[in-house]
Amino acid sequence: MVPQDTKMELLAFVERMTRELGASNYLTFTTAKIASECHVSRSLASQYLNDFVRTGKVVKVNERPVLFFHRSGLERYLQCSVPDCEYDSMRDLLSLTGVKAQRDFEKAIGAGLSCGACVESLKSAVRYPPHGLPVLLVGAHGTGKRLMSELMFEFGQNEGIIPGSARYVEVDCAQYELSDVSAERDIFGGDAGQETTESTACAIDSAAGGIVFLNRFDHLSHAVREAILRRISQRDADVSRGGVLPARFVLSTARSLDNGIVKTITRTVPIVVTLPALSERSLEERMELAMHFLRVEGRRVASDMKISRGALRALVSAEFDDNVDGLRSCITNCCASAYLNRQGDTVVIHTYNLPTGVLGLIDSQADDDQLVSGGKRIDDPFERVASLFQRVIDPVGSYRTGSIGFSEFFGNASFAVRAYGDYMNFEDQIVNPRIVSYEKVISSVVDEVNRAYGIELTRRIPRLIAQTLFVQVQSGTWIANWRQVHAEDIAATLSILSRNLQDAAPVVEAIAAKTKSALGVALDDFSLSLTYVAISEEVRASSGPKDYLGVIMCHGYSTATSIADAADRILHQHVFESIDMTYDQELSDAVGQLSRLLKRFSHCRTVVILVDTGSLESIHEAVRGLVGCNVHIANNVSTSLALEVGSALVSHGDLESLFSRVAVECAPRHSLVKCSHVGEAVIFCSELGIETADKIRKLIQESIPCDSPVQLITVDHVELLREGAAASVFSSYRVRALLGTTNPGITAVPFVALEDILYQGSSDAIDDILFNSLGPDGIKEFHANLLRNLTLRNVLESITILNPETLYVEADRAVKRLEELSGEPIDARRKIGLYVHLCGMIERLVTKNFVDTYPDVELFVAENGDFIGWFRKAFDDMSRRYRVEIPDSEIAYVHHMLRVEMAGGSRSPSVMNMILEDE
Repeated sequence: MVPQDTKMELLAFVERMTRELGASNYLTFTTAKIASECHVSRSLASQYLNDFVRTGKVVKVNERPVLFFHRSGLERYLQCSVPDCEYDSMRDLLSLTGVKAQRDFEKAIGAGLSCGACVESLKSAVRYPPHGLPVLLVGAHGTGKRLMSELMFEFGQNEGIIPGSARYVEVDCAQYELSDVSAERDIFGGDAGQETTESTACAIDSAAGGIVFLNRFDHLSHAVREAILRRISQRDADVSRGGVLPARFVLSTARSLDNGIVKTITRTVPIVVTLPALSERSLEERMELAMHFLRVEGRRVASDMKISRGALRALVSAEFDDNVDGLRSCITNCCASAYLNRQGDTVVIHTYNLPTGVLGLIDSQADDDQLVSGGKRIDDPFERVASLFQRVIDPVGSYRTGSIGFSEFFGNASFAVRAYGDYMNFEDQIVNPRIVSYEKVISSVVDEVNRAYGIELTRRIPRLIAQTLFVQVQSGTWIANWRQVHAEDIAATLSILSRNLQDAAPVVEAIAAKTKSALGVALDDFSLSLTYVAISEEVRASSGPKDYLGVIMCHGYSTATSIADAADRILHQHVFESIDMTYDQELSDAVGQLSRLLKRFSHCRTVVILVDTGSLESIHEAVRGLVGCNVHIANNVSTSLALEVGSALVSHGDLESLFSRVAVECAPRHSLVKCSHVGEAVIFCSELGIETADKIRKLIQESIPCDSPVQLITVDHVELLREGAAASVFSSYRVRALLGTTNPGITAVPFVALEDILYQGSSDAIDDILFNSLGPDGIKEFHANLLRNLTLRNVLESITILNPETLYVEADRAVKRLEELSGEPIDARRKIGLYVHLCGMIERLVTKNFVDTYPDVELFVAENGDFIGWFRKAFDDMSRRYRVEIPDSEIAYVHHMLRVEMAGGSRSPSVMNMILEDE
């Protein structure tokens, strides 16, 4: 090989190597590694690499040892420009390019938002002495259970809680589903208290004090699960007897918390963390996830990624069965499609590259064809919050030097606090359960302080305190680091505010003290600063020299506060006080709060009270004698009415003539869009013909337990293909769903495939349509009837002597008993095949034509004693009725059906064929 070829091959290797760059492997980008892989001497590799540094193709980092990265690949990884070709250290490289190094949970997108409460629980589980607490991670497939367990391990090592020599070990419990006798041994080695040897190496030995992740723990049998949970609870006792350094255990399940198996696990596991589905994540998080996966694909194929706005909006709006994993796979699919038409080093994803299931999810917009760079950074929500917080403390230096006065200082802080409240209430759409819980507690505190000080702070105050308290306790996020870095300026800000806002000081101190007593956490200096600003604003606005008072009283959570705040902002001054009432509260019950307001504003010459509903007379009687002026009272308050009244109060207009006018202008207006449909309908079609479609319709009709107003109509599949949504059935009925064997492609109506009903036992779309007429009990009966009818079609073909309907009822009773005994529900897909088999089995036993052999039946009996016992107990009544004894070989076949044949998820075509074939 000529030297020039060697040199370019070395550059190509560095480029390929940089594609795989990650936070955990960057220290391997050394001269020695590159020389070894390219089969050249170290000195020659060093010479070539430094030549590339001088020409700007490679970046050199003078760590020990020296590191080399392909420049364009490094820029793709960092998603920013790398201006220089040589840096003293990786810290300098990251700081000079503006990239923040992330640790453990900071790497999880949404760790401070939808996953914030989850992260705090996981940190607590790792920290809890002496050896942490076991955790159960609950979440649908693809929600990040494995990632969170790995970040727990990294967090423990970063905090010095988990030894540096420890390891993260994963055990897939699903592999023991069919033969789970070895699961406990593989995890714990020998019996509890026994020393393990090299021949019995197990997960806790390998972890060496780290984390053992028991993935899909629910797939183990009940007995094995209980044994493992018992061993986990005995960890501390094992250590006191001289056992190995205990591992921290993390269990996972994709089942819901309501599932019976999960409920039994939660009785033993103290910390249960539920991870949100992709659809429950905020728009910002979904956008950030999509862009992150685009960048990953860009690094993989060494290309710059771009995506059209239309395609990005569709991806972010789509729901995936596998949640985040589904989004990642979809983006990989899009990139693969777009890669074929790449232009140079750029791959562009257009809407047509999207999979069929994602296309058409959103309406088109004018800017759909505009391209967004894959390198575009999605604003970190905490970064937005930090920028608002920074504005509060920025003027500290100017105030100290006398460049600005307190009025300007306070105005700046007031603007930032209002902007923060707007962001949290309107832009951040995540309903964080922790914030909601905080707010409920703090609302009671504020109500108590209102009564004690004779003031009326609005619901805006407890909401703001709850939001900033949530941000305050998010340890480990860089917003917490921001607080530490700016601790001196924050303390100075609090000092300035408390010194100049004497009217608010006792109220703030009382709320802070009572909040600490109620929640057990003290507001830090910055939370106190925000509270000072917000409370002072309300106290000042309520005690100003104005000679009028507007009061809004509404039922509902912050309804009055919201209307008052909207009107005040539009009018650019504080006009209205607000009184929020609970939904079941009478107006007369709020008279005490109203009385306190009127006493504080007894100097006013005009008072207007706007209420949502209720008796105006009760308000009239309550205010009599409390004020020495005319009081105007009006109901059916709205934002438009509040604006009209507020404008008149500010301008001292004639309120009597105003109310005469707004009674007409603010009255509700009505219009009607008449429905031309005669009723609701579900239509049935099949490409196999109108007769087949009618068979499907009859199957559903026969399963509905009572009369339903929903019409079941058979329609020609060819007509639907030809006419689409213009077919005559759509003008005659409100078509709620279309059920058949092949989708005719009418996007306005949800399509339900017959095979999905066979697979699931019903359909959510069909259930929703029938629910109003059937109710929950009727839906359950519908499911049972549908399962029965589907099953009997096959049973009738296989039973010749016994009564098939009686046999089905008895088999159904036995299967339900088997579910109870085993603690494992059997889904509808398995039941159809199981019922057919069991009914045939009983007839074979009666006719002495049963299966008397099974491969390794002795091994089956030895390993599945529990199942055999449950089965015989469940089928005891049938055995006595038909005077037969069920042999072990038949039980083994049933076990095989439930645990092996059906576990793979294959859909048996037998019932489908029975429905579709000619009678």
